[in-house]
Amino acid sequence: MKKAIAGMFCGLFLAAAALAGETKAEAAYQPRLDKEGWEILFDGKDLNAWDAQEGVWAINEQGELYPAKGGRSAFTRQRYCDYVIELDFKMGGKKKANSGVFIRVHDSNQEVNTGMEIQILDDADYNVKWDAMNANGALYDLVHPSEDANKPIGEWNHYRITANDNLITVELNGKEIVKADLNQWTTAKQNPGGAHNKFPHAIGSLPREGFIGLQNYGGAPLWFRNVRLKKLSDRKPQYTGKEPIEQVLKK
Repeated sequence: MKKAIAGMFCGLFLAAAALAGETKAEAAYQPRLDKEGWEILFDGKDLNAWDAQEGVWAINEQGELYPAKGGRSAFTRQRYCDYVIELDFKMGGKKKANSGVFIRVHDSNQEVNTGMEIQILDDADYNVKWDAMNANGALYDLVHPSEDANKPIGEWNHYRITANDNLITVELNGKEIVKADLNQWTTAKQNPGGAHNKFPHAIGSLPREGFIGLQNYGGAPLWFRNVRLKKLSDRKPQYTGKEPIEQVLKK
């Protein structure tokens, strides 16, 4: 009995220590704003805003962020609710360039199933049509691009992604190519209208907050720059990301 109680207290101590460490890391991050009021997530100088695996993510001499090798995706240290995020990305040609921007990820260890992804893909090298559900610019497996706004491979593209309560929009190079009302996604593994998707939970039931991520797809060649975010509301995150996803789904 004494051993069981001692073990329980030991477990509680370790859990508290882990939470304290995480809180300390988050507290160490102090957001920087530019003159227009945008929070600077990456400006070519450092990765202070990110939980990025050392040796996996690197910054080159041009101030561009890239996955130096395969490994964990990079996630913001803070969680966000309603916002606009802008960034530039460039893909290496004929090298299976593949990545994505994750938004509202609840659990950064289960980003695919607890958040959403705006796809980054060399469509031609994957033989994917520009309006496919996995094409560049798609809200992956949920909404396909409405038009071809891609620049040639090797040139910089610009994303403006808005997550505002139930509304998600994606602009690629100044053109709105995706618009989604999350309230329409009410069934697991199903899109509005009945088409199948791969997600185990109804997308509309996911928490409307979470981490932002840059996907590392096996170290595929691509680069990011000028990542910034502007909040659209005063709403504060309610969760830490440690809660089981089943406990935080919207009823």
